[in-house]
Amino acid sequence: MKILHTADLHIGSPLTSRLSPEKIRQRKNELIVTLERMTELAVKRDVSLFIIAGDLFDTRRVSKSLCERILKIISCAPSVEFLYLSGNHEKNAVIESGLELPRNLRIFSEDWTYFDYGDITVAGRSELYEDMFASLRLDPGRKNIVVLHGALLDRSSRDAVGIKDAADRGIDYLALGHYHSYSVRAIDERGIAVYCGSPEGRGFDETGEKGAVVVDFSERRPREAFVPLARRRLHIVRVDISEATGTLEIEDSVAEQLRDIPGADMVRVELCGRRLPELFPATDAIVARWQDRFYHFELQDLSRTRIDPESYRYDKSLKGEFIRTVLGAELSDEDKEAVIRAGIAALLGEDADL
Repeated sequence: MKILHTADLHIGSPLTSRLSPEKIRQRKNELIVTLERMTELAVKRDVSLFIIAGDLFDTRRVSKSLCERILKIISCAPSVEFLYLSGNHEKNAVIESGLELPRNLRIFSEDWTYFDYGDITVAGRSELYEDMFASLRLDPGRKNIVVLHGALLDRSSRDAVGIKDAADRGIDYLALGHYHSYSVRAIDERGIAVYCGSPEGRGFDETGEKGAVVVDFSERRPREAFVPLARRRLHIVRVDISEATGTLEIEDSVAEQLRDIPGADMVRVELCGRRLPELFPATDAIVARWQDRFYHFELQDLSRTRIDPESYRYDKSLKGEFIRTVLGAELSDEDKEAVIRAGIAALLGEDADL
């Protein structure tokens, strides 16, 4: 038997507040399309169980039309059994919608809920608490899947799943939701705990490959495989401009690092390092060059001014006198840098973006 493990779709979320209203609407629909694509993948790979380990929706206030659309996707794959665990975001949104649930959808309750499929038992609960594993009843002779939503820590609590508490409970596969990046960790000699991650990144704190996990239970030990599925990836590209001597050199460095990123993706470039006081990155020019090449593009100049006091000790120019004066002032290092940046910009006729 094969299962597909997903979580944290957060349907209804705009994914990033920096998008235009039109693209926010588009991304909301793309989240739903990603669910459809996962369902198609499940059918194509002969998956029997489709496990949603929490936060299918971003909020418990889900419109009837949106809920109907999601339930329609589920009902259109009758060969797949969907097991759904409510997360901390949506709570009981699906049940509270009052809509008739598809015959192939089963929902875990707040307490331990068990479903048997051949030689496999799936157990899950939507509410966490300190001693919850003490009441978990699994047959060690069967293949056991446990579904939970929370932070994986040493010990369980109202917000956490205790990996030490889960040890020696007969668990083969602990299907987790809550953390949005894929990771695998051993529970004991028998089982593993897996975060499938979110299938789509919602913001630049969720970069990298996103998808779902397909698990094959045909052998004694489960074999899991991460399957990339995201419509768009989010990238943070850090460009160190410490050694740059001119704005064109910075633009070329940015271009080099953006060369292999697909245009359908979302990109944030961060300029970093310590640059020469006379060097002012042409941020507007970089944005103008790349904003139409990607679905979304933004730029942050996080670079700092590189000031070596010894270089200006005997400099008799106006710039040298200015820098020595600022360095000797009773200001914080951050304020000194800001004043020097503004002053040098004024001397050079540049626009200091403070």
